[in-house]
Amino acid sequence: MAQTSKVSEAFKEPANAIGLAGVLALAAGFLTPIPLIVGLVAEAAYLLFVPDSKWFDRRLASKYDAEIDARRKKLKDQVLPTLAPEMRDRYLRLETTRDQIYAQCDDGRPWFREVLRKLDFLLEKFLLFGSKEVQFGNYLASVLDEVTREDTAAQSRQAMPKRRVPPVVAPDEPVVSPENNWVKQTVARIQECYDAELQRISTFLDQSQEVELHTKAVLEKRQEVMQRRKEYVSRIGAILTNLSHQSRLMEDTFGLINDEIRARSPEQVLADIEDVVFQTNAMNAALEEVAPFEQMKVPVSA
Repeated sequence: MAQTSKVSEAFKEPANAIGLAGVLALAAGFLTPIPLIVGLVAEAAYLLFVPDSKWFDRRLASKYDAEIDARRKKLKDQVLPTLAPEMRDRYLRLETTRDQIYAQCDDGRPWFREVLRKLDFLLEKFLLFGSKEVQFGNYLASVLDEVTREDTAAQSRQAMPKRRVPPVVAPDEPVVSPENNWVKQTVARIQECYDAELQRISTFLDQSQEVELHTKAVLEKRQEVMQRRKEYVSRIGAILTNLSHQSRLMEDTFGLINDEIRARSPEQVLADIEDVVFQTNAMNAALEEVAPFEQMKVPVSA
């Protein structure tokens, strides 16, 4: 922490504020500047020596850790009930592993405190990524339902219905993991429906000799919108897959640190967890680049 920041934190300490208020009260009560002068000298000495003391470093570290714990607890209370039971169990196992790591090496060493803080960071991100999995999984399921209904209605109006690929049936809670193909199949089915409607519009425009200019403009705009939605769905599918891999990487890392915290050097342990933090930040950046979730929904058929 920068020296100016440490001095600022020392100045804002409750005990220091009470002391300054007491000096001002004494000076005002006895109508003499002596208490104020003594207080200013004491304050200068306090700000000169206390911010650099080991005691103050420990106090700041404990305060910071308490703030992190409170923030994660608030996030946990908000997010955990919204996750699938399997995802909730995975998060609780991570918390247990974190506590086991703490119990192994609770000796106050700075490098170990850094490890714990990075594990706490990953715990927060695990919750946030779990929340995004639910959000994006539900989004894909809703779009799948939308385009399947619209595609069925469009094909029923065709004189010669085209061959249909059996629709993908979404489970009650989309299961997102490397071991299943729900995301891949759902994205493929949605894109198939968009492609079919895009082809229908193109065929109509090509075969119609006289299309009113306004109608043509509307249909061309629909083509543009559907193409963008198709790309957006593909991006969401890729992010969902990466979220699943990332959450499992976090779990593996917690297990690795718990296995080797005593057997490896501090530099090796920190390097392992730094790599995962870097990957997690990259995943978080990808999520921030995604357009707002409330996307304009345009039917795939007129």
